[in-house]
Amino acid sequence: MEAAIVLDEQLGPGYLANAAACIATGIFREAGDVYGAEIQGADCTFISITKIGIPILRKGHKDFPELLKRAQTNGLKTMIFTREAQSTNKYDEYIRRVQGKKLADLTIIGIGVIGEDAAVTKFAGDLPLLR
Repeated sequence: MEAAIVLDEQLGPGYLANAAACIATGIFREAGDVYGAEIQGADCTFISITKIGIPILRKGHKDFPELLKRAQTNGLKTMIFTREAQSTNKYDEYIRRVQGKKLADLTIIGIGVIGEDAAVTKFAGDLPLLR
């Protein structure tokens, strides 16, 4: 299993970090056995992290609807993150902003994908790393 996160590189550093964190929490929610075990240190416990890498990519010249179609074509599970989500810290407000809306009426700022290794590689192979 592999995953990737694609972000709008025009976002500021704090917004990029927030989007990546939110997408990662969503995309791995029901992903099965992707977390390692907790590790006991000498004076603390290290909480488990994912056993798979999560490349953070730029969308480059692609647009998000095109990338979502590519993800669907490759059979990947997707997690969509919107400006409507990022611009509130109240989940009820987020629900109100997106419930019943068409995706075309929202502003996508990032997507996460998860699935078979070859499918994620095919999806993300031509996207540049976010640096």
